[in-house]
Amino acid sequence: MKMLLYKAWVETRMRFFAGLIAVTIVCTFYLQQHAWLVTMWSRELSNPMGYHFAWMPLGIQHFSWYLWHYLYDNYLQQVWSLFALLFAFGGLVRERSNGAVLFSLGLPVSRRRWLFSRLAMALIEAVAVASFAVIVVVIGSKVIHQDYSLSQLILHTILMIAAGLILIALGNLCYSLVPGNYTSLLVTLVVLGVPYLLLQDYMQNQRDSHTTTWLQYFDVGHAMAGPWQITWSSFPWIPVAVAWGLTALLFLLTASHGDRIDY
Repeated sequence: MKMLLYKAWVETRMRFFAGLIAVTIVCTFYLQQHAWLVTMWSRELSNPMGYHFAWMPLGIQHFSWYLWHYLYDNYLQQVWSLFALLFAFGGLVRERSNGAVLFSLGLPVSRRRWLFSRLAMALIEAVAVASFAVIVVVIGSKVIHQDYSLSQLILHTILMIAAGLILIALGNLCYSLVPGNYTSLLVTLVVLGVPYLLLQDYMQNQRDSHTTTWLQYFDVGHAMAGPWQITWSSFPWIPVAVAWGLTALLFLLTASHGDRIDY
């Protein structure tokens, strides 16, 4: 098993380091922008003709809300999601394209073991990138002399990973069905666009109008973000459970398809 994980690591390590760089840039940028944005929001609120959004006081008064809004509800989540998809690409399907698959299939390892070792490494890398973002935020917050809640950062990271597992499963399934990094990424983004982007906007409108619908349990983006003041009691357990159920289904579909592929 160790050699299978190492093989998966060698294949994806450049994506992993690119992911670390990407989350560092995103976190550092919005930490650096905090003072400027707070000053701008304060100026707008003091101006009767300025923009007055309901969330501005939260952004000014609560640094934790600022971190949640710009990172876990937006840009860090999006960057992490993209790399979680990319970590899932590869495996035996990729080896088939470069002519090395017969050697791998000749080893005394089942196809499903190849698959799940590949997915295990994708999960390890995704967890590592999300955890590295926490370290960047902790250090950056100290540099700009802002107080933050470490427990909130950890809970939001756990939630982002827990609800985002479905992205790894979806990425691997799309790569199995449509080989090729660029083609698979395009197909995956199109398939993901409805539940992640369109549904997210629709659910935001529903929340603004105080309307509830069963579609909220499939709103992956909001499930990954959670409420800005998160506790174990406010943890979105049902959406996470739905995401895990869909993840298990996607894994089973990928494994079933992998058993039938003629390499």
